[in-house]
Amino acid sequence: MAPTPGGGRLRELREQAGRSQLWAEAEAGLGTGYLQRVESGRVAHPERETLERVLAALGARYSERRDVLEAFGYAMSAPVPTEDEMAWARLLCARELAEAPMPAYVLDCAHRLVAWNRTMEALLGASGFAGRSILALWFHPDSDLGRLLTDPDELLPAMLRAHRFEARRYAAEPWHQAMTAELLALPAFRRHWHLVLAEPEAVSAARALVPLRMRRGEENLAFRLAAEPFLRDDRFRIVYFFPADPATMAWGSRHGAA
Repeated sequence: MAPTPGGGRLRELREQAGRSQLWAEAEAGLGTGYLQRVESGRVAHPERETLERVLAALGARYSERRDVLEAFGYAMSAPVPTEDEMAWARLLCARELAEAPMPAYVLDCAHRLVAWNRTMEALLGASGFAGRSILALWFHPDSDLGRLLTDPDELLPAMLRAHRFEARRYAAEPWHQAMTAELLALPAFRRHWHLVLAEPEAVSAARALVPLRMRRGEENLAFRLAAEPFLRDDRFRIVYFFPADPATMAWGSRHGAA
């Protein structure tokens, strides 16, 4: 029999982990030869609990687990990352953040600040925002972050268009509904959110089309934002602040992450 999509993906994960079928079966408490039958398609619909044991043995992360389970027809929720998962994300991204030649930070799906590089610390004083919702801070009337913006009425709607685009897969999650209710309690968020909802939905997040302009000390800085999800757990993403003009490039050179 030809491998099923789920069986093929499970084999791919096992081979990436450098584990044999016999090892994975022993770690997951399965009979000898069962995993071979799953991967080859001879067992087309294994029990979910069996798959979860194999995925745990292989150290699969959220997106990898979701891909396998959904390929076998099992739905998977999207909870906010745990403290252990956030610690994993910090460890995983440490080198990439350190080598990034521009400000960069890592957010989870609830917009919580997980990690950042030295240049971002120079730009935002990011350590003071650790674990907090960056999205809420941009809109909060008493936030030092929001006061840095020189064109909030241009940037804030752009942020919400990106948020609207990215949040579609989390809309049914209880944590996302509670987060949205908290954000709607902020007047600036509520005003811009209702305006954005009245717009036709964009084809993409289009985050980079609107520059983030801020005043830092005596300098006017401009950045364009781009976000890249983690491959193994796309509830995390790195947000890069690309300098958008020569003055900001010069600022970045003086405060480089390397």
